[in-house]
Amino acid sequence: MPVIETRELTKRYGLRRAKSVLAVDQVSFAVEEGQVFGFLGPNGSGKTTTIGMLVGIINPTGGSFRLFGASDPKGLLAARSRVGATLETPNFYPYMSGRDNLRIAAAIKGVGRARIEECLELVGLADRAKHRFGTYSLGMKQRLALAATMLNDPELVILDEPANGLDPQGMREIREIIRILADRGKTIFLSSHLLWEVERTCTHVAIVRKGRIVARGTVEEVVSAGKSALLRAGDEAALAAALEGCPEVTSVRRSEEGVVVGLRSDDLASVNRYLAARGIHVSHLAPHRPSLEEVFIDLTRGDFDSMTEIAS
Repeated sequence: MPVIETRELTKRYGLRRAKSVLAVDQVSFAVEEGQVFGFLGPNGSGKTTTIGMLVGIINPTGGSFRLFGASDPKGLLAARSRVGATLETPNFYPYMSGRDNLRIAAAIKGVGRARIEECLELVGLADRAKHRFGTYSLGMKQRLALAATMLNDPELVILDEPANGLDPQGMREIREIIRILADRGKTIFLSSHLLWEVERTCTHVAIVRKGRIVARGTVEEVVSAGKSALLRAGDEAALAAALEGCPEVTSVRRSEEGVVVGLRSDDLASVNRYLAARGIHVSHLAPHRPSLEEVFIDLTRGDFDSMTEIAS
């Protein structure tokens, strides 16, 4: 039984269809127990809205979803007691210590002090627990948010951009915490635009564009779904220009390695013949395994915000 299962989940903002915004459009996916599931997409693609529906702060317009097999209001209320979630911006009292902020959260969740100390140790803040939250770095604030999320020892952990804005060290710390949670059998559902981090951390991904899923599966399945090749030549600008007209080629992108093309089939020989007929002789032509970031760019090509996110 999936931990999360959505079926044509939809959210439309606005009563008049002509002026409404379709934020989530018939999204269907499943997250199985123990998976680290990355939910990826450009700004405005519906990631946070989907999370809002799962945690109960946004009402769906259509479709349905299940948490731990429950879909009715009473069942979802019980299921959400098994969920820990944190949004992108931690919400704590800046004049209170990290430990005291957790005490407030623990009181709301009915959790004892021993669990507070366990969570502080988990996120590496035990030695800074008595310091005011307002003095914390961004990475420490994100880690305290994770500690608060883990107070009730949830089976499902939902994280919305947990490493957003962090420096490399902060990203590494969040990645290690996620790996620890996964090793402890937690199911992780995380929204992120840090694609190199997702590729290193997640077992499964779904890519959403304009409210609809355009790819999903294991990380390996998603990056291997398309056929691509890497080419090099003396004049790579001319090579890229020529490839734009090749019938076998679906996309052309220049990289530090050379020119990467998407292909309709595995017929590299026809690409080579096409180029040779135009006087372009390549020094390298071989199948290419794209990164998750490359796949993401291809699938969301033309979305201005997707490029902003990757650059951020």
